[in-house]
Amino acid sequence: MRLTVSDVLAELERREPALVDVLAGTTDRDVRAVWLAEDLHDIGESPPQALVVLSRAASRDAQGYKLDVALRRLGVDVAGLVLQSDAPRPSLSAVALARREDLSLIRLTRPADVTRLLTTVVRMLDAQLPTLLDRAMGVCAEVAALESEQLTDAALLRRSGAARTFGLQLVARDPRLTGIPAVLTDPEGPWLQREPTTAAEDALAQLAMWRIAAAMTRRSIETERAHELSLMSAGELLNQLLDATTEEGGPLIRRAADVGVRVEAWHQIVQLEFANLPALAQDDPVAGYHHTQTLGRVAVQTAAHHEGRWTMAPRAGGVLLLRSSSRPDGPAELRRLRTAAQTVIDAMVASLPGLEVLCGIGGSHEGLQGMRASRAEADSALQSARLRGALNEPVLFDAPGLSRLLVEWYSSSSVRHSIDDLMAPLAELGKAKQKEYATTLRVYLENNRSVSRTSEQLYLHRNTVAYRIRRVLDVLGVDLDDPSQFLALYLACYASTMQYGSGGPLRAADRRPRSAGPTT
Repeated sequence: MRLTVSDVLAELERREPALVDVLAGTTDRDVRAVWLAEDLHDIGESPPQALVVLSRAASRDAQGYKLDVALRRLGVDVAGLVLQSDAPRPSLSAVALARREDLSLIRLTRPADVTRLLTTVVRMLDAQLPTLLDRAMGVCAEVAALESEQLTDAALLRRSGAARTFGLQLVARDPRLTGIPAVLTDPEGPWLQREPTTAAEDALAQLAMWRIAAAMTRRSIETERAHELSLMSAGELLNQLLDATTEEGGPLIRRAADVGVRVEAWHQIVQLEFANLPALAQDDPVAGYHHTQTLGRVAVQTAAHHEGRWTMAPRAGGVLLLRSSSRPDGPAELRRLRTAAQTVIDAMVASLPGLEVLCGIGGSHEGLQGMRASRAEADSALQSARLRGALNEPVLFDAPGLSRLLVEWYSSSSVRHSIDDLMAPLAELGKAKQKEYATTLRVYLENNRSVSRTSEQLYLHRNTVAYRIRRVLDVLGVDLDDPSQFLALYLACYASTMQYGSGGPLRAADRRPRSAGPTT
């Protein structure tokens, strides 16, 4: 229900006939407030759509050019200006200005009680309150009915009637307007805002704002949660696919299609390790967990802007990204992948300043076994980045020929289990002896069973090398003169340099030459 200048004048006329004289302008403007100006300088502070009433002193002062200046200060948003009977007759220029701005210029014909006049308008405004309350409750009811529908925020605002009833807008924040964030957890996003009016209408508009913001916030949280659950489901499945045995592969492949992981595609693994995350989290595991979750989201959201289908899986101390495509990568695609990986690293560092990232990228392979082969290659590239100290830059696995073949062979979980079984007896010697003997055996086999070259390479005495070789072969129960046993042991030693060997990753410290002299 509108309250116009015409309505106010009709009520004043009913109470005191022939009290008002409309000198210029329209009387059809809405009135949402009444404002008493004690001085002509005060009228510039009047609220929008106010009926401005000059006091007697201000009215007497409103003559000549002063009234012209006062009318210009009012602007176009004011409903009208009321002069007391004490005011001089407005000049022709003032009347022309009011007519041009279509502003109601009203003069009382005789002295009147200003308090009674103001009280009349206030009561007329208050009479609108029940109607406004009904409309506000109607908006809230519409929001409740619509929030379960798949509507955009703008459509929800429009269809609820809030835009029409209270002039609510969904816009970037404007400090000149009143409002609240549309999504309460995102004050940097769009805001629900409106032009301030009367106190009563503002209060009811706030009620509608908070109800709409609650609906938009809930929808935002549910959307984000669904996205995170989707990422988690795909990530958990990806981890299972990479670590599962052959027998478990079938059911997992069938589940993969449900979460968008195309096992039959061509795959490439990007392995990301957060080298200094414990220090940044101040060794707080909870803070470290939250940082990892945030960095994982940043990684997959950034990667999604590049070609291919991306899946993220959290790993210990980092995250793994799987890029799937319908064809193998050529040189151009590899360059673009490297650029994508660098963009991901840069985005993560920007989200957590000071972060140090190690990144290894595997080759492009087809199917589940190809996915595992790319993961093994990415692990090897990551190990290379770690040894070289290549921080915040991607390192690609580019070993051709036999090295790539061996990596693909080692990506099989059954192969890894066989190697673990073969090398398991060394664990009975203790961790230190296990590392010494495994390293000595590997170098011995790589040097075609030459004790002298092995001792030179490891800076050990020949007797020490000979003793260790006899001891390790006795513990393992292997005959190197048997070609099949020699091959199995050689491949096992080669695999021990990879991350998933029975001895774990070979650190830089394990590669340093040892002191000479016999050791048992």
